[in-house]
Amino acid sequence: MSKHEDLRHILDSLVEKYSWEPAKLLWKVETNWPFIAGDFVANHTRIIAYRPKILTLAVTSSPWSQDVQYLLPNLKNNINEFLNMTFVKEIKTRVWVPAFRRPILGKGEVSVRIGRIKPKTNDLNLLIDRVEVNYHEAVTQWFKEGYQPCEKCGSPTLKPYRFCSVCEKNQ
Repeated sequence: MSKHEDLRHILDSLVEKYSWEPAKLLWKVETNWPFIAGDFVANHTRIIAYRPKILTLAVTSSPWSQDVQYLLPNLKNNINEFLNMTFVKEIKTRVWVPAFRRPILGKGEVSVRIGRIKPKTNDLNLLIDRVEVNYHEAVTQWFKEGYQPCEKCGSPTLKPYRFCSVCEKNQ
């Protein structure tokens, strides 16, 4: 097994172990939004929030908010069919223009949309390498700043705690 397959297996097991499946499914919906909603609707809507079974969309204007109301049953069905499960029971809309502004980037800045960093590449192997390097750099920094390893999994945890919050929860 290659290092990329190992990391993919590790990430999949983390998703399962820590119940990150809703976040993974939301990511699938977000990355396929033009396919699910159609290009025209996708250009005027952005996914901005998800609570169990409730999706919130930003829209560009009040008239769009009203127009989208007619499309919500179809959007809900498209999302659930795309994921082959009942992921969304209700869709809410909110007029929020900042969700549609394009970032103005200076030298060394990263493109960010609604708090999420958009990767500069679609190469999965390169992204996996970056995640691995960033993770190890972060762990090293945390230990330098006084964190200690969790007694169960080795993840950085604050002193005087013996276990990280995930291991503490699972005990």
